[in-house]
Amino acid sequence: MKKSFPAIFTKEDTGFAVVFPDFSGGTQGDNLEEAMTNAKEFLDGILAYYIDEDLTLPEPADIKKIPKTAEDQFVSFIQGDPAPYVKKKTVRKNVTIPEWLAARGEKDQVNFSKILTDALFEKYG
Repeated sequence: MKKSFPAIFTKEDTGFAVVFPDFSGGTQGDNLEEAMTNAKEFLDGILAYYIDEDLTLPEPADIKKIPKTAEDQFVSFIQGDPAPYVKKKTVRKNVTIPEWLAARGEKDQVNFSKILTDALFEKYG
């Protein structure tokens, strides 16, 4: 599940500060490239935290409505991917499917757990 959120980048004497208006906190970098990388890592981690704690993610702020408070600021979307950081705990579930589907899947050696997991990720993100 990839999600994009706006980040405010502010040029400072020693690099760039980065703040996410939709979340508490932010990060920084000694240069723009490092600030972008650190912003993505911050967002990856905060998204994973929200997922692990079953918290509702905020709707991303409208990038056009985020005020710049200094001339040396800009706003950019950062795309986060929490998948590598989400807890990998799995649970066992019993499901009922039509017999013919089970036979067909077994014949084709499908991974039923993977198919169900992929379908649930598509439905819920």
